[in-house]
Amino acid sequence: MSSRSRSAHPSFSSTAALRTDKTGGGSQPHPCQGCQYEIRPSEFNRSIKMDRVGDFHVECFKCTYCMKPLDSARHAHEFESRPYCDKDYSRMVEKEREKEKLRIQRRRLPTCAGCDGSIHSDETTVYALGQTWHDHHLQCYHCRKSIVHPSNGTTGHVEKNGRVYCSADFAELFLPKCRGCNKPVEKEAVSAQDGKLMGKWHTACFGCHTCQRPFPDKSFYVFGDAPYCRRHYHKMNKSLCKMCDEPIEGPCAQTVEGWRYHPNCFSCAECRTPLTDIYYNFENKAYCEHDIAIIQRTRNVRAERRRTFFGKI
Repeated sequence: MSSRSRSAHPSFSSTAALRTDKTGGGSQPHPCQGCQYEIRPSEFNRSIKMDRVGDFHVECFKCTYCMKPLDSARHAHEFESRPYCDKDYSRMVEKEREKEKLRIQRRRLPTCAGCDGSIHSDETTVYALGQTWHDHHLQCYHCRKSIVHPSNGTTGHVEKNGRVYCSADFAELFLPKCRGCNKPVEKEAVSAQDGKLMGKWHTACFGCHTCQRPFPDKSFYVFGDAPYCRRHYHKMNKSLCKMCDEPIEGPCAQTVEGWRYHPNCFSCAECRTPLTDIYYNFENKAYCEHDIAIIQRTRNVRAERRRTFFGKI
């Protein structure tokens, strides 16, 4: 091979003429490149020397691939510092050329960020984190499963902080949870505009904490950081009128016992005369002074005289 060809393929060699060392090899020992044993001075005249390979016993000078003997009558070829016969040298050169083609091809092909291998034209590619991936190598950081949809090849992934997550794990790890069903809230959410109610709900999950009924007019009451309809809020707040059992919002009459009334509902349990201040408690009912006197006289009992507190709720 000419020097020009050798520079193009530095690991290849043209036919190398063999020569027998007739000088005795000098005083320095020469190891045989075939058996690695030293070639003794008495064997120098029968040894074979090959350029860029080294010295061989005659019987050790064989093709590296097929192991058939090589001799001075046959020319050998050097490939990667080993001797080869004509046929196997051609085989090795062809293999090296194929490897070189693959190396060139790989330099031109995109590389998978998952395996660092080439992505060929017949393979499905996925783009994530600004890189190209084999479809089966793009995996969720959390569950380590492929996030390419098996049926249509589409990806359902989300990128966060330089990591890729499948949609399900991203929702579970990072999205707010619905206070109604404790599942992730992904799209439409309901929350309090004034900030008095913490958290979010799915639209379908937002309802009274007691009866679960929705709020058609979008208004609700908050008690203990939970939403309530009007009635159940007042029940929790103990602000249902003891007389009419309707919510009290505004002026309120409250007794020592903790009973609450609309002012116009606070009346004697017997005659229904409105009570404005003083009342008498008998058997958990409020009476006016006239009717409690009759009860005390006829039943021989005594009732406590008590005062009402008026305020607003």
